[in-house]
Amino acid sequence: MSEYVKFTKLRTTTDCTFWAKFAELKIDKFKLDEKIVINLWGSYSLQALNENNTNPLVLDFTSFNEDLETVSNNSSVICFGHMINTNTFEAFLQTNPEKFIDSMGRNMIDSIKDGSVLQESWKLSLFLVLAYSDLKKYKFYYWVAHPTPLILPEMYYQEAPKLINEEFTTNHAEDLCRGFLQLDSRAKNYFTVLISKDDKMSIADLATGVEVINLHTEKQSQEYKEIYFAFYDACTSSEPGWPLRNLLCLLCWHCPTHYFSRIIQLISIRGNKAQKSLVFKLKTKQYENYKAVRDTLFQSPLVGWESNANNKMGPTIADLSDTMDPSKLSDRAINLNLKLMKWRLVPDLDLEKISSLKCLLLGAGTLGCSVARVLLGWGVNNIIFVDSSNVSHSNTVRQSLYNHEDAVKHKYKAYAARDALLKIRPSINVEGEVLHVPMPGHVVGKSMLESTKQSLEKLEELVEKSDVVFLLLDSREARWLPTVLCSAKDKIAINAALGFDSYTVQRHGTRNFATPTTPDLEARYPRGMDLGCYFCNDVTQPGNSQTDRTLDQQCTVSRPGLSQIAAGLAVELLVALLQHPQGIEAEALVGNSRDNISPSDTELVGLLGCIPHTIRGSLWNYDTQLTITHRFTSCTACSVPVITEYKNRGLSFVLDACNIPNYLEKLSGLEQILKRPDLDELCYALDNISDDDEDDQNSIP
Repeated sequence: MSEYVKFTKLRTTTDCTFWAKFAELKIDKFKLDEKIVINLWGSYSLQALNENNTNPLVLDFTSFNEDLETVSNNSSVICFGHMINTNTFEAFLQTNPEKFIDSMGRNMIDSIKDGSVLQESWKLSLFLVLAYSDLKKYKFYYWVAHPTPLILPEMYYQEAPKLINEEFTTNHAEDLCRGFLQLDSRAKNYFTVLISKDDKMSIADLATGVEVINLHTEKQSQEYKEIYFAFYDACTSSEPGWPLRNLLCLLCWHCPTHYFSRIIQLISIRGNKAQKSLVFKLKTKQYENYKAVRDTLFQSPLVGWESNANNKMGPTIADLSDTMDPSKLSDRAINLNLKLMKWRLVPDLDLEKISSLKCLLLGAGTLGCSVARVLLGWGVNNIIFVDSSNVSHSNTVRQSLYNHEDAVKHKYKAYAARDALLKIRPSINVEGEVLHVPMPGHVVGKSMLESTKQSLEKLEELVEKSDVVFLLLDSREARWLPTVLCSAKDKIAINAALGFDSYTVQRHGTRNFATPTTPDLEARYPRGMDLGCYFCNDVTQPGNSQTDRTLDQQCTVSRPGLSQIAAGLAVELLVALLQHPQGIEAEALVGNSRDNISPSDTELVGLLGCIPHTIRGSLWNYDTQLTITHRFTSCTACSVPVITEYKNRGLSFVLDACNIPNYLEKLSGLEQILKRPDLDELCYALDNISDDDEDDQNSIP
């Protein structure tokens, strides 16, 4: 016999979200009931371990979840525990630690003796939390224990610990690592590793391991030549971790002959992929009456209290008075869905690219409110609303960010929308700008020159500092100047427009004005540079759509559910675009069936699927079509002559577009096209890509 086996103790850390969630449950559910046993989940991370003594057991807000599916993931090992919270600090101090751990942990000992733990091995990793919470001062006193019998039979190293690559062949070591990662989060705590006579490695539960080793000991079966019991070890020292103690207790009870007379082969699972695991070969001291020793083991008191930061036996104090900001806690909680999406379904999802996005929402009406809510769901942190109108009583039931009080006070929509988002997510960076967008056909007189200049400068500034611009305005002409700016400044532009029962959602194509080219009209899936903008369908410049129109014609009249559909598609189109390897140059999908996509179309499919150019939908027949509008070299908003003139003349160009009839048609070359003798044939060819929204009278018929 060589060196006596000692065990490295565990440690636990609590995230501030754990105490925030507990405070909520304490007030709403637990109240003053000190006797209630609170069930908890804890987890060990499988990320690469530090050089510290242990990898901590982490408790966070998901620890209170009843559904394990919302707690576990492939990169963690799940443990189960109980918590008792006292109502007063005096009661906390007066609680006897020995009695507490013995009474709360005795169920684990009973589960070893009755065998139930063999099928639910995670019960061996039981942890206990004794706590007192000062909710007024945000101070939390807690002491964590990992119960195990005090009197464990003396054990010695039969040989020095080995790395798995020294104990196993390369193939077996790889099989072990792979098999461990494939186990359920709760099954990773304890399991059995078997090597058969034909040199095949397999992983089984503890029940199977106990059965095999008993048959092997009694020489009733020689199917396996090597039998190892494995446990997840959160420690990084050369000694085995505390979880081994309860595994040895289980083997002592269910495999006494082997335990007291043979070498016990154990695998300490370590590392984020089990690649740093150690193999321990231990042997128990010889006892004349091992049954008496076993009885003493299971009658002995339980121990396992953690030491605090000062390495003394006593509770830990979590002072969260400076860090327990409700808005920050809210951020962590509301992002759970996004994290689950990434953990379970889309591991390569780049959430940082979405959260850091700067979104400019032009229009805070029905579409603007709906788009903002979906952006919140994706975790976007930066939003600017631009709108010049006020909240009216007719808005509150259709525009989801406004209420009756906003209408009574006649608040500006930009400010009301900003305030509404701050109430939903206090930490969001949101602004509101009251701004009138200059529009073609809306004459700018001398009295409006200064305000128009200021509006243009402000709009240019907002577009410049944004990553994406949503065009959600209530008229076609209001979208013209933002389209020009997005084209000139090479910004992502997402357009959404509503009809009565139809909608159009579109991403604008990219523009290279340094070396302009003719769009490839023959490409099956056009690239971003060949895609059109919102005005590339038009054969006339946008004009004043409010002239000589009745009230119902001046307002966007649509079915109530339409805006949510269009807004959701607009945001999802943007997110899918951001996650595509080609980004804004992604090829556009045409057609609605996956059958149309061949295996050779590898560049078409991104992380979240294919990226269309235009999505046209109708509630009349619940139909959705994915169409293409090619870049129009004579477009009144994004063509080379228009953008060049804007860059050269700025405000004077915008004033001419507003005040001079047909100015944009002449500038873009559209006027010459309208004089062509084959215009009817041209219009017929473009018929399939006409707009279908509230301003159809300006589209190609």
